[in-house]
Amino acid sequence: MRNFIVNYFKRNGVLAGVLSVVCVIFFFMAIIPANAVLSSGTFSYTQKYVGGINVERTDMNVAHDASIPRNADGERLVRVGNFKVTHYCACTICTWGSGITASGKPVRVGMIASDWRVLPKGTTVYVQRGDTLLEKVVEDRGGAIQGNIIDIYVESHYQALQLGVYYADLYVDPGTEMPER
Repeated sequence: MRNFIVNYFKRNGVLAGVLSVVCVIFFFMAIIPANAVLSSGTFSYTQKYVGGINVERTDMNVAHDASIPRNADGERLVRVGNFKVTHYCACTICTWGSGITASGKPVRVGMIASDWRVLPKGTTVYVQRGDTLLEKVVEDRGGAIQGNIIDIYVESHYQALQLGVYYADLYVDPGTEMPER
């Protein structure tokens, strides 16, 4: 193998050899999944997700399950279930137009409406959409929000329509008290 490399550099020049090595490195970086853990002996490398899902990096030969999201403290989040996600704003089409939530607070970006029998008022939830983890707080409820449905507050009706309806896994911090179901 050593002779092959030396002869390759002699035939093609140092620049071509370096570029070949760089291309091979980029090739392997491109085919490694975003949540891969590579380890050998006492070294391990964890490639992080982009968008907020934290994956630990360690020097020990330990693999971490990157499919389980973690909070800012690195703790594994607890899955609550798969929820229908809708969006609303403070307009008269989406709400009564008062701009005040069921908890008595003014509406603001970052809050959600839920069925308080499923997700109690004040619960911090994490909505996983693809590789993104959205942190929201339950501060509102609505007549049409029953069971595994959440309604995320956004600034405009146009934005609510653009974000549409989708299904996503919801998580809570470990130790969060949830109602019996």
